[in-house]
Amino acid sequence: MQWNLQQILKLSAYCLTAVCLTLGSSHLIADEKGDKKGDEKAAEKKEEPKKEAPKKEAPKKEEPKKEEPKKEEPKKEEPKKPAVTVKTLVTNLESPSGIAIQEGTGHVFVASRYGVYRYDPKGKTVDLEIDAYPTDVYGKGPKYNIGPLGLTFMSKDMLVVGDGSRPDGEELVRIYKVGDKPLAKWVKEDTAAQTLGPIKAGDKSAKGEGNFYGVAFGDGAIFVTCNGDDTKGWVAKSVVKDGKAGPLEPSIETKTATNVDAPAAITFTLDGKELVVGQMGEVNVAGDSLLTFYDPKTGKLTKSLKTGLSDIAGLAYSPKTKKLYATDFSWVDAAKGGLFELKIEGDKVTAEQIVTLDKPAAIAFDKEGNLYLSTFGTQGKDPEKSPGSLSVIKAGL
Repeated sequence: MQWNLQQILKLSAYCLTAVCLTLGSSHLIADEKGDKKGDEKAAEKKEEPKKEAPKKEAPKKEEPKKEEPKKEEPKKEEPKKPAVTVKTLVTNLESPSGIAIQEGTGHVFVASRYGVYRYDPKGKTVDLEIDAYPTDVYGKGPKYNIGPLGLTFMSKDMLVVGDGSRPDGEELVRIYKVGDKPLAKWVKEDTAAQTLGPIKAGDKSAKGEGNFYGVAFGDGAIFVTCNGDDTKGWVAKSVVKDGKAGPLEPSIETKTATNVDAPAAITFTLDGKELVVGQMGEVNVAGDSLLTFYDPKTGKLTKSLKTGLSDIAGLAYSPKTKKLYATDFSWVDAAKGGLFELKIEGDKVTAEQIVTLDKPAAIAFDKEGNLYLSTFGTQGKDPEKSPGSLSVIKAGL
């Protein structure tokens, strides 16, 4: 191969450049544009990476965290109680007191000043059953004309009526035989199948007993609350044997046992083992009524509970819910009268008002759980019209 001078010179120039790069020359030739030329790989090897001073970062202002709304546990709402509606069945009654419901027919018997009436819930008829009672006056601050008071059934066809129409020491308990249908003509009060009493003044009762407000039958006997001798507060008793009632005698001294007078409402617990008495107390003192329990055989007080009610006038257990209900006549403040559920927990009673009533008296449940009640009411402008009534609250209590 022949090399000319020009080729040799070119080759020498290339060799010189190679030697310079090999020796690591740092001299770079800039072109007219100012671009740096050379071995970029060699330059990368020579430059030390710049150690930047660590920057002190300003603390970040954290945005306040938005708290997520707490998920509340769903509250278990108490089942709403159905609205209580009081339906009036019979009006123009004067001082209606005791109520008794006949087994089989469901007929409702109610006592008032003038006598005992029978209401037929199916036929919606009302008939006078027993009449010709005399009249007495009861009360303080208002006073009321009264006739027969407490009612109960001893059997399907034997109705027991406590009297209130005579002076203390002369009042009676009468037992009438009643049929399945209203009488074609009412009978006089002295036509009873059996008459008990009177309990006259003596060693047990200083003034004699009267105003037989409450009557109950159970444990083989008739029990009657009395408002005669206020120092004793008697509940009288008549033992029934072979369908016949024995002598009516003072049996339980409720005032001595509780230091509160005026036993009024009376019933039995659903199992029939205890006699339950509503101790009304003084009619001019608010909140003094007691709920008391007795052994019907021995007459021993087993429990006495404050209720906060003023004048317990009626007591009844619901056959459906087993709850105990009471009426408060509330002599001191009639606006506070009404129907109450009595909730018993140990030795404490809570009285929860179900509905306001105008001077309520007796209450009684039928087997379906319908509650019948009597109210004295307030006298209106028409003196010829009596304010009392018989009403019902449909099953549900």
